[in-house]
This record gives sequence, C-alpha cells and structure tokens, in this order.
Amino acid sequence: MGRRLSALLLALLLLTGCSSLPEEAEEPEEAMDWNLYQSQGGPEKPVEEPEEPEHPAVFSMAYYKDSPFDPIICGEGVQQDVASLLYEPLFQLNGKFQPEPALCESYAWDETGRICTLTLRQGVSFHDGSPLTARDAAATLQRAAASDRYGYRLRGMASAAASRSGELVITLSAPNQGFLSLLDIPITKSGAERQLIPVGTGPYLFISGAEGDYLQVNSEWWQGKPLPVQTIPLVDTKDRDTARYLFSSRQIELLTVDPTDSMASATGQRQTASRATSILQYIGFNTASPVFGDPAVREAFSRGVPRGSTAEAQLAGMALDAQFPVSPLSDLYPKDLERAYSRDEAMTALAAAGQNTGEEKILTLLVNEEDMFRRTSAQYIAENLTMLDWNITVRTLPWEEYLAALESGDFDLYYGEVRLTADWDLRDLVGTGGALNYGGYSDPVVDGLLANYAAAPDRAASLRQLLAYLQTAAPIVPVCFKNYSVLTYPGTAEGVSPSPTSTFYGLENWKIHLSQ
Repeated sequence: MGRRLSALLLALLLLTGCSSLPEEAEEPEEAMDWNLYQSQGGPEKPVEEPEEPEHPAVFSMAYYKDSPFDPIICGEGVQQDVASLLYEPLFQLNGKFQPEPALCESYAWDETGRICTLTLRQGVSFHDGSPLTARDAAATLQRAAASDRYGYRLRGMASAAASRSGELVITLSAPNQGFLSLLDIPITKSGAERQLIPVGTGPYLFISGAEGDYLQVNSEWWQGKPLPVQTIPLVDTKDRDTARYLFSSRQIELLTVDPTDSMASATGQRQTASRATSILQYIGFNTASPVFGDPAVREAFSRGVPRGSTAEAQLAGMALDAQFPVSPLSDLYPKDLERAYSRDEAMTALAAAGQNTGEEKILTLLVNEEDMFRRTSAQYIAENLTMLDWNITVRTLPWEEYLAALESGDFDLYYGEVRLTADWDLRDLVGTGGALNYGGYSDPVVDGLLANYAAAPDRAASLRQLLAYLQTAAPIVPVCFKNYSVLTYPGTAEGVSPSPTSTFYGLENWKIHLSQ
C-alpha cells in the first residue's frame, strides 16, 4: 500500500508542475493491527507509560500590585486568595459551614442571647511582633460593619468593644445563636488599616524585594503548623482575564474562579477542587398574580422543577441541587424531607389546584441576560414547566432593567441568585417586607418561625420546622447552590480541600511538588 501511495503522490506532483520529490522522503507506515499480530505469535502491544506531570520551579500566585490587601475592602478573586494567607479570622468555616475557633479561643452568651463575650488566644502576634488584642478585633469588626463587603452580614451587630479584662464583647440588636458563623472576617491590626498592606497574623508574610514581591513563611506563626512551601512569588495582573491568561500560560499555579463566568474558560491542563458557596439560585413568584397567589400552585410548581439535571447539565456539574434554602452540605439541611422529582405529580397537583381550565396562560419568567448560565437554566426550567394550559416564556433583561422589573412587580416568575449568610438567616428573602422579597410574600406564620429560629438554642429543630413549612408554602423554589472552582496543574498540589470561605483551608495538609 505504501508504494501505491507513493506512486499516486508522484503523479499528482507531476500534474501540478513539480519536477522532484523532497530528498529522502519516507513511505508512510501502515497502522499495525496488534490483535492480528499477537494472534500470529507476536509480542503484546507495548503499554504506553503515562507522562510524568511537569512540576514548576516555584509555586506562584497572581495579585494586584497597586491595589490594597486590606481584606475588609478588597474584592473576591486573586487578591482575597493572597490576603487569606496574610490574615486570620476569629472563626473559620469548615466544609459543613460550621464555625471553628481560630483567633478566638472560647466564648459565652449571656442569658438574653444578645451579648457574646469572646476570649482571644494568648501568644498570638502580628507580623510586626505586636500582640493581638481585643481592641484590634473590635476595630476590625467595626470597620467591617461599615463596609460594602461585610456590612450586610453584620447588620445585626449593635456594637463590638474590648472589655477592661481584655475580652471582646459583641452586642446584637436581636438574639442570633448562629452569629459566630458570621465571624470568619480577617482581623487586622488597629491603626494599620490605611496601609496598602495592613498588618496581619497569618501564616505568611508579605515581602517586597529587589526581584519582586512574594510571600514568605511566618516563622513566628502562633499555630506552628508545617506549611507546604516556603515562598510564593507574586505575579502582577491587571484584571480577571489577565489572571486567566497567566494561569493558562503557567505563569501562576493556582486560580480560584466562578465557573459560571468567563474565568472558567482558562485553557490548558488543570485539576479542579470544588469550593462550596452559600450562593443560592432559585425561582421566585409574584404572589400578587392570579396564578401564584395560591400556595398549592407554588408547591405543585416546585415538584416539577428538575433541580438535579439543572445543576448537572446547565451548570456543568458545578452546583449542588437543593430543595431548601440551606446548603446540602450543612448538617442543618433536612435531607429526609426531600421529595423525588416527578413531572407527572406536578401536573396532577397543578390540575388539582385548578390550573387546567383549557384556557392558555402566558406566564413570564424574568432573568438577567448578562449571566449565560442563569439564562440557560431559566430556559430549561421553563421548558420543563410548560404543561397543561401553561405557556412559560423567558424574558431576559440587562441587570438594571431586571432589577427595576423585580422592584415594580413586572413579572410572574423570576430566576434569582443570592448569597445567603452562613447562619441561614432567611428573613430578607421570605420574611414580610424583606429587602429581597420581590414577590411580596407575606405570612405571619413564616415570620414567627423565622424569629424563633434566630433566637432558638436548638437551631436544628427550629430550622427544620421552618423549612418544612416553607416546603408547603413555597414562597420561593430553591434550585441549587453554586460552587467555585480552585484550579491547579495536575501533580503540582495535593490535598487541596477548600472550605466555603477559604481556598487554603487545611493548608498544612497540602503537598506542593516543585522541580529540583
């Protein structure tokens, strides 16, 4: 066959005016049929050895050189990842959204459930050698309460102050036994917040040298745990797209991304660790409409939402489907109350609620056009819920117009996204007059259950009671909780297991492989 092909090539070359072939042209090899060859007594097909991963000389990360590292004001992404190695919180959240003591050693609530006294760890020093005090923690929390980043979660904090005995005293405007889960806020030294790089207590120090900026292990770190790498060079980036390019071209070795934005298209080989979030995607109802004012209709609708396939297909598996507005990773999530998805049951329940009169109902599902994944999810759900005499159309709008339509009630349904606080406070989402309650839902029973849950010492039982009621009343329909992705190169970092608020949770268990 090789000779016939060569003759054919020669004829084509002569026809196109070429008078000679390249010197020492080799005949193409025919593909070997190894099964036939082995059956005739030949050796087994050689096993191809997997390629060894290419280890970097250094483990580098991106940062914004001229932007502040103050964790209270710097945005999510590369700057927060670097900042999380420089600063530490009073509590850190584990993979189940439970608070674990960090800079706080112990705490106690008073009998009213409004005043919490926290004792800080002894022997903790800032990077400049000064000791951590309750005044530093109080000053940080006061700044955080006035910030855009943390102001919402601390809206229930009336004050934070240092006591004469050196303890941190936090006073709440109303009881909230889940407040400690909101204190994963990095603490900085008081008075240093105006610096480009405020002073912290974290496992690494920020060093600015002649060859550039880098992080170096803090030899005086109070935890004293072994760290996987001594230095982390920092590579300047101007925006998220540049950070994506730096990762794709392997100028940095780690990148945390929202898989539903353009950052997720970072190219090249990579391994991914999921980082859970409290970001809920859900369907909201206009309860003033003639259709969705009926809770039986809303509950029937909820039964027909294909949560699992939406999270898997529309969000590329980077989400956890959920039937309740609490992360399924939390021990507070009532998994035993879940109902199996059934479109047939949804149709039967809708017909029983009077939604099969034979007269077509045109319903509008509103969604922000700037988020492709939310658009496709909304369209997918609309197609699945267009049944009986319903015809659900998706209306996409730019963010400002989308928000205006929500606030004016110009919708039947909407596809929403909200970052919930880790105490799972749902008052703004489903409480009467809540800032995020665009559907106008109002129910005194829900308001009472919300208040009971906030103050109850037995949070699991009170939240279960609330969620069981919401499942039937269905003021909203939870769809899924979105995950972030922590990207590294294959074989470079082992043991990466991020928590909801920290890419570097359990950093002492990481192994980073560098070339010799």
